[in-house]
Amino acid sequence: MGDNILWLTGSRGFIGRPLLSALKINFPEVRCFTNRPIVEGSENQENSCQYMDYSNPNDIKDKFEKLGSPNIFIHLGWGGMTEPGAKVHLEENVKDGKSLIDTVYERGVSKFLFIGSMNEYGGRTGSLSEYMEPEGRLTNYAKGKIDVAKYGFQRAKELGKTFIHIRPFYVYGHGQRSGSLINDVYDAYKDGRSPVLGPCEQYRDYIHVIDVAEGIVLSSKLNNSTTLNLGSGRFIQVKNFVSTFWDCLGGEKDKLKFGSRPMRLGEPEQPKSFADLTHLKELTGWTPERSLEDGIKLTIEKLNSSLS
Repeated sequence: MGDNILWLTGSRGFIGRPLLSALKINFPEVRCFTNRPIVEGSENQENSCQYMDYSNPNDIKDKFEKLGSPNIFIHLGWGGMTEPGAKVHLEENVKDGKSLIDTVYERGVSKFLFIGSMNEYGGRTGSLSEYMEPEGRLTNYAKGKIDVAKYGFQRAKELGKTFIHIRPFYVYGHGQRSGSLINDVYDAYKDGRSPVLGPCEQYRDYIHVIDVAEGIVLSSKLNNSTTLNLGSGRFIQVKNFVSTFWDCLGGEKDKLKFGSRPMRLGEPEQPKSFADLTHLKELTGWTPERSLEDGIKLTIEKLNSSLS
């Protein structure tokens, strides 16, 4: 087993792309895997992302036989992200997560990082610290993440391994999926029209995707099992977030109208809550320092450059 060799799932997603770039700076060898079949000439093939059936222990073992063993495995990949109430979160995603945990630990991996979600807190309000249990309604997405995390801690304890469970809060930045709030507002500005917005009265703890990538890299250096929040440590009403984004774009204020569409069905609870970053700072000596306005300006810069 090579020291500081790392394997990553989910490298082609919104968080995965900047995370992969950050990992390559910090680790001599990073290999990426997907459970989606590779099509010749596809983005996955071009970026050396290899296919692995996460639910098939024999296929996982085959990759270890052919490629050797990493000492760190990061599981970011998770299907059905646009449908938080879908059954895939409680079925395929949980099965895949547990299969990976069992098989990679069995093959000698010492450290497993699992990327969870702040939705695991449910409807809790105020400052959210890692020891808190969930309250209120939980989506299937949150339930699946909780299930895999509990299993990971249990297996790590039984086998003398390290399991690190990271809960990002509301991540924003360039590269979000089509139809996301940021992309909708940006496209409306470019088209010279008013964005179609919901009431935007909920609150979120927003953190820029590059800060999330940096936090995951720092967490990968820890040697004891733990759960860590990754957020800004403060909340803002979504309406104010959108207004700041629109102002930074240079949009006309009278074109910004809220409530032109209802909230989507199945949206997770989004109470007035924020990440307690005490534990993160104690363990890593770091907390995100990028201001919301700086993060938004960086996002706009990246969006503009993608059009040029």
